[in-house]
Amino acid sequence: MMNIGEKIKFLRLQKGLTQEQLGKVINVGQRTISAYESGKATPSVEVLKALADFFEVPIDYFFSDHPGQSEVEFVDVEFKTVPLYSAPVSAGNGAFPDDIYVIGEVTAISKDVDFAVRVVGDSMQPVAPDGSVLFVKKQPHAFNGDMIVCTYDGWIYVKWYIKEDNKVMLLSENPVYLPIIVEPDDRFIIHGVVKEIMSKPPKKVLK
Repeated sequence: MMNIGEKIKFLRLQKGLTQEQLGKVINVGQRTISAYESGKATPSVEVLKALADFFEVPIDYFFSDHPGQSEVEFVDVEFKTVPLYSAPVSAGNGAFPDDIYVIGEVTAISKDVDFAVRVVGDSMQPVAPDGSVLFVKKQPHAFNGDMIVCTYDGWIYVKWYIKEDNKVMLLSENPVYLPIIVEPDDRFIIHGVVKEIMSKPPKKVLK
């Protein structure tokens, strides 16, 4: 269980704020925020109310393992920045990797990833929908059941890697797409195993 100070720090980092910036929000100094987060000082109820309002959490979040009737659990996370490559990963019939280069950086929760690519197509829906970003651990091999980023016959795919009786199949999540059978002489390269998927932000359905 995180204590009050650890929870304040977690919420602050989620917002991308410095201690000084958070202090200005609730009218206290940076040293006071530091004392709260380190456990050297305990915020008053008034301060906790201000923090709860700002972070949009119930005030009992700071006191309980199971605050209110929340449908989410707050966990402490660490972040890693990895390169995002221009080549889209096809979750359909393939996307040819013409000019692959780094177009930016994205932040992953897992430390065990090396690069990221964006999904194009719907064959891995709903697990990896069109437009989602895949965070990939670079490695030339995979285990049965892994989701992989690979090149097959000159096209880049994201598929489930299935190996049975020395036969390799690339399976889609969407049953509309037929399996790809990888023959021994086929041009097939595993670029890495997907460790994390970042989907599009959710949208509210208005009725």
